[in-house]
Formats: sequence, structure tokens, C-alpha cells
Amino acid sequence: MTPKRDELLAHDADGIREFDNALPRWWLYGFYFTIVFAVVYFANYHVLSTPLVGKAGLVLEYADDVARAAASQPKPSADSTGTVVALKDAHSIEEGREIFEGPTNVCFSCHRADLGGLVGPNLTDEYWLHGCSAAQLVANVKTGFPVKGMLPFGTGQKLTDEEVLQVVSYVISKRGSNPANPKPIDTERDQVCK
Repeated sequence: MTPKRDELLAHDADGIREFDNALPRWWLYGFYFTIVFAVVYFANYHVLSTPLVGKAGLVLEYADDVARAAASQPKPSADSTGTVVALKDAHSIEEGREIFEGPTNVCFSCHRADLGGLVGPNLTDEYWLHGCSAAQLVANVKTGFPVKGMLPFGTGQKLTDEEVLQVVSYVISKRGSNPANPKPIDTERDQVCK
């Protein structure tokens, strides 16, 4: 026996009774369309590496975003061989000093404002523990030495590549400045920087 259209159900809720109506065809077709659309959309943008519809799938969009972000990052100064070199201009060295002595990066609290060394080593002499080239210093600033108390970037607050190079350039510019009462050399660890 087929149910009649608009058949009144025996169901009663607080005196309200309801009809058992069939859903309109336009609504059913719209519902079926959304299911098919969702499957095609998922396959097109999340599964296929080259989408059927549109410019790029999710994977290609992500790769494009990463490439654009990498291209927009300032590159450290390098010579023709790709070796990182210290900046020589007065503006960059002054910017490095401001970062070194600034309130957000407290490099001076361990190395002193004159770089003579306090808790951290003296940065003005020729004896260095972890290398003394610009590239090594950039790597040291970025990774820090947490076991010895130096967080990455000095305080853990990330610096841009340009800011790190400015700080390193400032430190290199202060070599040989002979501050008063520098931290003594640890002959067992420190090596002459060449």
C-alpha cells in the first residue's frame, strides 16, 4: 500500500500533529547537487596534484605561497662565492649596536655594552670559542647556546636575517677595541681567531 500525499501521522507532540510530506523535488535535486559538488571539490583541490578545474590545487597553492614568502625575505649580504660577509656601512653597524644594546635583545647583559664580556665571553679580542667568521657568528646568533644560557637570537625573540647580520657586523666592528677590564681568556677553551 502506498502512502497518501499529506498523510496525517499518528504522532502527537503537545497537541501538534504533523503531515508526512514528501520533500519537494527541487530541494532533493539541490541536496544531491551539493553532495556531488562536495566530492568533486574535495577531489579537485585536496587529492589531485593538477586540478581539473581552477588555476591550482591546494598543494600547488601552498608551494607557490612558500616560494613567494622565501623570495620576499631579505638575503644576508654575501660575496660572489655566496659566503656571508659583514656589513661595513655606518648605518648598518649603528642599527646592530641599537639591537645589541636594545631593551628587547639584552645581548649587553652578558657581553657588556662595550663587548668586554661578563657572563658571556669577551667579543673584542682574538680568542673565540665558537668561530669568528661572519657566517659562523650568524649561525651562533640564530641557534644560540641554550646549555650555556644564550637563547637563540639572544633572548629567543626572533630577528630577521638582516637584523642578525647587523648585530654580527657591529660585533665584528668592535674587534680590537680593548675595553677596560675585559673578561679573562679561558686558554683551555678559547682559540685564536684567524
